[in-house]
Amino acid sequence: MNVALIYKKSAWELFSGSDDNNVNSFILEDESQRDLLLESDLVQKQTIDLVEKTLFGENISYKKIYRSTIGEYDLSAFDLVITVGGDGTFLEASHHIKANTPILGVNSDPQRSVGFFCACNAENFENFFNGLSIQPKLQLNRLSLFIDKSPIGPPVLNDVLFASPNPAATTRYQINSNSYRNSGLLISTGAGSTAWSFQEGIDPLPLETKNFQLLHRGTRNAEAIITTGVIIHSLTRKGTIFIDGDHCSFSLSLGQQLEIKSGTPITVLGDINKKRAEFLDAYD
Repeated sequence: MNVALIYKKSAWELFSGSDDNNVNSFILEDESQRDLLLESDLVQKQTIDLVEKTLFGENISYKKIYRSTIGEYDLSAFDLVITVGGDGTFLEASHHIKANTPILGVNSDPQRSVGFFCACNAENFENFFNGLSIQPKLQLNRLSLFIDKSPIGPPVLNDVLFASPNPAATTRYQINSNSYRNSGLLISTGAGSTAWSFQEGIDPLPLETKNFQLLHRGTRNAEAIITTGVIIHSLTRKGTIFIDGDHCSFSLSLGQQLEIKSGTPITVLGDINKKRAEFLDAYD
């Protein structure tokens, strides 16, 4: 087996090496926050070390890849992708999986991270990995995007937001000859329907569905529209498409057309349905 081990840097690593004077002042002056960042940094490094130790002990060949450099590697060359971090690291890796390579998420700091897609953590990774062949698997649908009929961006596992890059500005667009003016259009997959759209008050979709839902944000009494495809005509001079958060974005200008439809699924290891049930129970 050949494994791609994808990891993130802790907030402490990123902040302590920053050239931003405000960040440096924060690190130096706020002792309580500094201690929390250092604690989280230690926990994350211990998790990475444990995962590496387990792989080494099982004579597993692996390549350690920093999250921001994933694009330099062909993940289809690996038999398994393991992410160590949270949902952000998992989603970043999912953008680069084009074939049937399964992905396993390891939550590096479960006290501070939800890690919805993460099947295990430092405490149970070794047992989980030793029983890898019998672990539950889910096929989660992803979305494909096209601007003016040309494919754009990576496959989308969680959600897409079309909006103005200025959060205070109005977003204008048209769907099926109907015109809208609001805070933007949020599109969520089944997997992503317990993320942003759920916090907007929308009921989640089944995890493995090929349907996705649309929500007109900033619209009073808006209800989700469930579909398998949509064409959005931009009426916004400088619109932006945000994919699975803020790390990946593309412009969609006045007069351009964005088509979204069901795309290639991804194989996720772990009992994500159980994790979702536990997450939803906390809101009952």
